Amino acid sequence: MNLAGMLLLPVAASVAALIVFGTRSDTLLTVFALNLVPMLISGLVSWLLLRGAMRAGKGQGIALWPTLIPATLGAVWYLWRAFMPDPVAPGAEYIAGPQYLLMAVVLLSVVAWIGCRIARAR
Repeated sequence: MNLAGMLLLPVAASVAALIVFGTRSDTLLTVFALNLVPMLISGLVSWLLLRGAMRAGKGQGIALWPTLIPATLGAVWYLWRAFMPDPVAPGAEYIAGPQYLLMAVVLLSVVAWIGCRIARAR
């Protein structure tokens, strides 16, 4: 589930970029790489939280939050903007989106860490 979440966002962003920009390989590769960075960080955090949750037997679902929530929200956002682009600056979200996703990953990592600690304490 963690690996699927890590790959969901870059693939969805690349599909949305394909719809918006066409078959420009440099653009598709850049969009994929930009969105892979926050997902690699979130995947690492989720993996570390999952290691602790597997030993304790509690908190596995919470440990996946840093990966699954940003991946799902980001994929939906990119695909929605592919079909309904912003009239002022279409495509701007492909540059700004990964920055916001990185902030969400950091915030959700802290929340998931606290949640896993609480779940394991019970």
